Amino acid sequence: MAIYEFMDISTGHLTTDDVALLDEGELPFDVMSYDYGWVVSTAKLIAGPLREDSARDLSRSGLSPEFIAAAKVAGERNCWLLRFDMDADLDPDLPVGGYGMDPDELAPPSP
Repeated sequence: MAIYEFMDISTGHLTTDDVALLDEGELPFDVMSYDYGWVVSTAKLIAGPLREDSARDLSRSGLSPEFIAAAKVAGERNCWLLRFDMDADLDPDLPVGGYGMDPDELAPPSP
């Protein structure tokens, strides 16, 4: 029996355009949607012979730099799946796309 790791981050790392692409389902990886977000396969982004081609495929598919950064980090962390969940926290090491966030959440913190 195998146990695989996954990464759980906020849907705030997605852009509106990413969401449209995830909902269309015409992407170079498997996508599962559910009531609170999406789960995507990042197995091809784990270190190995498929990684570089898979990263290029993400870019060619029209996904945002924010999505691509999150997917690459998931692969670097040896995660087979990346879950974008509306109740999850933002990862401070990743760029924010702003999907589902209030405008005040996107503003930089006051000094």
